[in-house]
Amino acid sequence: MPGGTLEEGPIARVNIGRLTNAVFAFTLLLLFKNIRTPSFGDYIANANFEQFGIMQVPDILSFINAFVVIAMIWVVVFHVYHQVSRVDRMYIYLHFLFIMALVFIPVTSHLSLVFPGHPVFPVIFHGNMLVLGSLIALEWYHVLGRKEIQKDPLDRGRALCIGIKTVYIPAAAVCGILLASLGVPYTEGIYLFVIIAFLATPYLPFMKGAYPRGCGNGTR
Repeated sequence: MPGGTLEEGPIARVNIGRLTNAVFAFTLLLLFKNIRTPSFGDYIANANFEQFGIMQVPDILSFINAFVVIAMIWVVVFHVYHQVSRVDRMYIYLHFLFIMALVFIPVTSHLSLVFPGHPVFPVIFHGNMLVLGSLIALEWYHVLGRKEIQKDPLDRGRALCIGIKTVYIPAAAVCGILLASLGVPYTEGIYLFVIIAFLATPYLPFMKGAYPRGCGNGTR
């Protein structure tokens, strides 16, 4: 896209969507690999129920929390994506940085489980979430500033709704960093409140009647 032309270059919008979904699927696969499953070696070693029952509970809970976080990110990313008719150079740069940070979620979330009691690892997890959330917000505000790449004309209501949703993740990440630095345990669960905030956004007093279709909880 030399000179900032609006013609789609070799990286088209549809390819960005396919790549994003593929990376999300890969990230979920990495996440699942953190859960230990029985092997033939365990059978030979007479592994008991405790190893694959009670001892697996923390891994499973960590998986559920990280899965919810990834699903939440997927929703807000495609809120932005579905407002774009074509991608420009800056959008591609921001999106590739986002994809790179996304793959670190399974690693950073698992570190807190492997090394409990060390606040530095939850801080790393929340720091990664802060980067992810900030990149999504930057993508959105870049789209707002470039009307020529917008899929449909954005009215104030829809722009405000999506803009609010892009702020939730970095705001929760900052709170998580502060709480983890103070030694508060299980701060990763703070993102469950972000899900509630997503669902509640269309019903905020100043959003009622603004743009019901665009402020829904789907990808539009």
